Amino acid sequence: MPIPHRRRRLVQDEDEEDEGLQQGQGRADSDEDGNNGSEDGDTIQEGRINDSQLAKKLVRYALSCEFSRTPIRRDGIKERVLGDQGRSFRRVFKLAQEQLRLVWGMELRELPVREKMTLQEKRQAMKSNSQVKTGSGAYILSTTLPESLRSAAILQPSKAPNASDEATYIAFYTLVVSLIWLSGGELTDQKLKRYLMRLNADQNVSGEKTETTLKKMEKHGYAMRKVERPPNGQDGEQNITWYVGPRGKEEVGLDGVMGMVREVYGDWGDDLEKKLHTSLGIKPRATMEGQDEDGDGNDSEMQGDVEN
Repeated sequence: MPIPHRRRRLVQDEDEEDEGLQQGQGRADSDEDGNNGSEDGDTIQEGRINDSQLAKKLVRYALSCEFSRTPIRRDGIKERVLGDQGRSFRRVFKLAQEQLRLVWGMELRELPVREKMTLQEKRQAMKSNSQVKTGSGAYILSTTLPESLRSAAILQPSKAPNASDEATYIAFYTLVVSLIWLSGGELTDQKLKRYLMRLNADQNVSGEKTETTLKKMEKHGYAMRKVERPPNGQDGEQNITWYVGPRGKEEVGLDGVMGMVREVYGDWGDDLEKKLHTSLGIKPRATMEGQDEDGDGNDSEMQGDVEN
């Protein structure tokens, strides 16, 4: 009779051992899950810290490029800022934008794609089946300050090389960009020299040759000079035409051109405003207001839409 008793005791002991093993394994799995969770949290935290440091590095890189008026290119950001972490471009770029707007009152804006200016370039673009680029991949810093704070007393010229030369350069490239825009978007070199001669700026600008200043404007992207030479074997003079560059479009823009013209004329009226809109390719749009109960209509207002 003691044998079955002993067997029951052995079976109970085996069941208790199995339960102990299962409980131990459950605790081990729970500890492992907890360790994995803490490791994941540490990894996420490290990633955020790393992105924040890269964003600060991008802000410093953008400020240094803007100081020399060098376009901030996407490839340059990946090479000089991100390194082997190129996949984090969007996250870092977004964080840098937040820091620039909050601390510096600026933001990165993408420059427009370089347009096909000459007839030859347009024909080549039509022949090639290459996909049209939606972005230039180059950025500049632009202010986000409200209009009330964008005055010369607040946004003073840079002191490098000196404030006087910088102010003269800003005035000169704003003038040239305005002349090109007011001439329908393109201006021959002869007409440009004629305008500069009237302003006594055809030889020198702030202690340097005018040609040197124009080349600097080309380098900085305020204006573009296109040279069309006669076909091979044919005699003739080369034609030089000036266009507004990508930085000129973004930094000066139509608002800058209109502001400069109004400042030069001083005494401003509706007739001059209409002429300015016509010169800049801004067509008037008459917006008819609703009629009253008697059926009388109100006078239309002049509004401007920039032609694409």
